[in-house]
Amino acid sequence: PMEYGVYIGTPTSRVYVDLSANYNIQFSLQLYSSNASSKDITIWLRINGVDLPYSATVITLSANGQASVAAWNFVLPMQANEYFELMWASDSTNAILKAEAPNAFSPAIPPVILTATFVSALYS
Repeated sequence: PMEYGVYIGTPTSRVYVDLSANYNIQFSLQLYSSNASSKDITIWLRINGVDLPYSATVITLSANGQASVAAWNFVLPMQANEYFELMWASDSTNAILKAEAPNAFSPAIPPVILTATFVSALYS
Protein backbone atom coordinates (compact mmCIF):
# COMPACT_ATOMS: atom_id res chain seq x y z
CA PRO A 1 0.00 0.00 0.00
CA MET A 2 2.95 2.41 0.41
CA GLU A 3 3.90 2.53 -3.26
CA TYR A 4 2.02 5.81 -3.74
CA GLY A 5 3.36 7.67 -0.69
CA VAL A 6 -0.07 8.10 0.97
CA TYR A 7 -2.18 5.19 2.21
CA ILE A 8 -5.14 4.29 4.43
CA GLY A 9 -4.23 2.77 7.80
CA THR A 10 -5.97 1.10 10.70
CA PRO A 11 -8.47 2.33 11.67
CA THR A 12 -9.47 3.48 8.20
CA SER A 13 -9.92 7.09 9.37
CA ARG A 14 -6.10 7.38 9.43
CA VAL A 15 -4.27 8.47 6.30
CA TYR A 16 -0.53 7.78 6.52
CA VAL A 17 2.39 9.24 4.58
CA ASP A 18 5.53 7.23 3.92
CA LEU A 19 7.88 10.12 3.05
CA SER A 20 8.91 13.13 5.14
CA ALA A 21 7.53 15.99 3.06
CA ASN A 22 5.06 18.83 2.71
CA TYR A 23 1.63 17.50 1.73
CA ASN A 24 -1.39 19.26 0.28
CA ILE A 25 -4.50 17.79 1.93
CA GLN A 26 -7.69 18.73 0.07
CA PHE A 27 -11.23 17.65 0.83
CA SER A 28 -14.89 18.26 0.21
CA LEU A 29 -17.81 17.12 2.37
CA GLN A 30 -21.41 17.01 1.13
CA LEU A 31 -23.29 18.27 4.23
CA TYR A 32 -27.05 17.87 4.50
CA SER A 33 -29.76 18.98 6.94
CA SER A 34 -32.77 16.71 7.45
CA ASN A 35 -34.88 19.18 9.45
CA ALA A 36 -35.49 22.93 9.81
CA SER A 37 -33.69 23.52 13.10
CA SER A 38 -30.35 25.32 13.06
CA LYS A 39 -27.35 23.04 13.41
CA ASP A 40 -23.59 23.61 13.45
CA ILE A 41 -21.08 21.27 11.84
CA THR A 42 -17.45 21.70 12.87
CA ILE A 43 -14.68 20.31 10.63
CA TRP A 44 -10.99 20.12 11.54
CA LEU A 45 -7.75 18.24 10.96
CA ARG A 46 -6.06 15.90 13.43
CA ILE A 47 -2.38 14.90 13.13
CA ASN A 48 -1.15 11.77 14.94
CA GLY A 49 -4.21 11.85 17.22
CA VAL A 50 -3.81 15.54 18.17
CA ASP A 51 -6.16 18.27 16.92
CA LEU A 52 -4.31 20.72 14.66
CA PRO A 53 -4.60 24.20 16.24
CA TYR A 54 -6.61 26.77 14.26
CA SER A 55 -7.77 24.18 11.73
CA ALA A 56 -11.48 24.13 12.67
CA THR A 57 -14.31 25.79 10.78
CA VAL A 58 -18.03 25.84 11.63
CA ILE A 59 -20.73 25.62 8.98
CA THR A 60 -24.36 26.28 9.97
CA LEU A 61 -27.32 24.63 8.22
CA SER A 62 -30.82 25.77 9.12
CA ALA A 63 -33.31 24.61 6.49
CA ASN A 64 -34.89 21.21 5.91
CA GLY A 65 -33.20 19.65 2.89
CA GLN A 66 -30.43 22.23 2.87
CA ALA A 67 -27.14 21.03 1.40
CA SER A 68 -23.75 22.66 1.55
CA VAL A 69 -20.28 21.63 0.43
CA ALA A 70 -17.36 22.30 2.73
CA ALA A 71 -14.14 22.30 0.71
CA TRP A 72 -10.70 23.56 1.55
CA ASN A 73 -7.11 22.43 1.83
CA PHE A 74 -4.11 22.43 4.15
CA VAL A 75 -0.43 22.32 3.19
CA LEU A 76 1.42 20.68 6.07
CA PRO A 77 4.86 19.27 6.82
CA MET A 78 4.63 15.62 7.87
CA GLN A 79 7.26 13.09 8.83
CA ALA A 80 7.42 9.58 7.39
CA ASN A 81 4.88 7.23 9.03
CA GLU A 82 2.79 10.04 10.51
CA TYR A 83 -0.95 10.14 9.87
CA PHE A 84 -3.76 12.65 9.63
CA GLU A 85 -7.52 12.37 10.09
CA LEU A 86 -10.28 14.62 8.79
CA MET A 87 -12.65 15.13 11.72
CA TRP A 88 -16.20 16.42 11.89
CA ALA A 89 -18.82 16.79 14.59
CA SER A 90 -22.27 18.34 14.84
CA ASP A 91 -24.54 19.52 17.61
CA SER A 92 -27.41 17.70 15.86
CA THR A 93 -28.06 14.17 14.65
CA ASN A 94 -30.01 15.78 11.79
CA ALA A 95 -26.76 16.89 10.11
CA ILE A 96 -25.21 14.19 7.94
CA LEU A 97 -22.62 13.61 5.25
CA LYS A 98 -24.89 12.65 2.37
CA ALA A 99 -24.30 10.49 -0.70
CA GLU A 100 -26.58 10.89 -3.71
CA ALA A 101 -27.36 8.17 -6.25
CA PRO A 102 -26.82 8.90 -9.94
CA ASN A 103 -29.80 10.23 -11.85
CA ALA A 104 -30.76 10.98 -15.47
CA PHE A 105 -28.59 14.11 -15.69
CA SER A 106 -25.65 13.59 -13.28
CA PRO A 107 -23.39 10.93 -11.80
CA ALA A 108 -23.48 9.91 -8.13
CA ILE A 109 -22.34 12.38 -5.44
CA PRO A 110 -19.97 10.96 -2.81
CA PRO A 111 -20.29 12.22 0.77
CA VAL A 112 -16.51 12.79 1.06
CA ILE A 113 -13.69 13.41 -1.40
CA LEU A 114 -10.18 13.50 0.07
CA THR A 115 -6.90 13.99 -1.78
CA ALA A 116 -3.42 14.12 -0.27
CA THR A 117 -0.48 14.88 -2.53
CA PHE A 118 3.25 15.28 -2.07
CA VAL A 119 4.27 18.92 -2.57
CA SER A 120 7.98 19.06 -1.73
CA ALA A 121 10.64 17.46 0.40
CA LEU A 122 11.31 18.80 3.90
CA TYR A 123 14.52 20.78 4.24
CA SER A 124 16.33 21.34 7.49
